[in-house]
Amino acid sequence: MKVLLISLVVIALIAFLSTWIGQKLRARKGEMEEEPEAEPMEECCGAHEICETDLLNKMSEEIIYYEDEELDAYKNYEENDYNDDQIDEFREVLYSLKEKEIEGWMRSLELREIEMPSVIKSELVFMLVK
Repeated sequence: MKVLLISLVVIALIAFLSTWIGQKLRARKGEMEEEPEAEPMEECCGAHEICETDLLNKMSEEIIYYEDEELDAYKNYEENDYNDDQIDEFREVLYSLKEKEIEGWMRSLELREIEMPSVIKSELVFMLVK
């Protein structure tokens, strides 16, 4: 009985986190469309915790691939439409990225209209919380 209850709580938590991340990504997309474009800097001065050139890259509409061209096949899939093998394809790309590349990869998927599987969104939450 306890195992069933714990499983239900875990499933509810995953569903909540998936929805929350999706809403944040959509909100971020709306904010980025409203912000005026800034002049690109020649190079990062290193004086800031987050380099401004990275922020400009996030606002860019240019699609950057992270050796994940095979994920283009999942354009317009819903987050719960993926099978285990397809989820593993996302996981393979995710765990090959450097920590600073993750947000850029998420933006790339968004621009390519590829929604991540809900399981991967949950894993991202735990990775980014560290």
